Amino acid sequence: MKQVIYPIKEELKKVQGNMNRHFNIKAGYLGDFAHLELCQLNSILRPVLVILSAGMFGKITDRVISLAGVLQYIYLASCIHKGINEDIEITQAPTGDPRDGCQFPVLVGDYFYGRFFTSLCDAGIVDYLRPLAEMICVINEGGVIRLRNSGSTGINPSPGRELVRKETAEMLASCCRLGARLNGAGGQQQETLGRFGVSFGIALGLMEQGNSFEEQAVVYLREALPELDKLPPGPNRTALKELVGLFLRREVSLERMVG
Repeated sequence: MKQVIYPIKEELKKVQGNMNRHFNIKAGYLGDFAHLELCQLNSILRPVLVILSAGMFGKITDRVISLAGVLQYIYLASCIHKGINEDIEITQAPTGDPRDGCQFPVLVGDYFYGRFFTSLCDAGIVDYLRPLAEMICVINEGGVIRLRNSGSTGINPSPGRELVRKETAEMLASCCRLGARLNGAGGQQQETLGRFGVSFGIALGLMEQGNSFEEQAVVYLREALPELDKLPPGPNRTALKELVGLFLRREVSLERMVG
């Protein structure tokens, strides 16, 4: 992964620096109230896709950095809400840790959703609110599907693909499409990057479900690569190809870090 992010490491530091300023509020550090742990890949993947996609069509400006942070805020919020145990008592966490309860994680997730909106305002890119709101709707539709099927044994292949498309692939497609749009990419180029993001996202979502889905994931990874050949050549396209290659070679860890 280092070879992919090395050319944009300073930009990634800016994204993280901007976000870290909002992780401490008057009540304390947000990580004390909700689980914010992510594997190394998921801690940077969405910003990486935004920056590399934008970089194909222009310089990495402060607005690109802000958009990268916005997508990561939304991802964090969705992860927190997805991890909440709806069956526990609202007033008591089973472990005594507020991060394992319901009230605090809900509030932290909502805080991140609010922070993404203020970030759009601060960066002067409020016109991106509609596609981002539509993306959030699709992600939450996926959450409904997941909860509806949670009582079943095993995963039906068709709903499984629909689930990862909504909960994972839609956001990755938006990272690529909106990053390119912000730097002036044409409609066809945006759609090409969107298709790349969908295929890559479905592969990622399948791999996150376990080793039994790896063969299916490889199909989508190989489907993603030709889309990149339709885009302007250069270091950013090369980096995206190398990112897909890391997955094809199983050189990416999806294990969750322990907080």
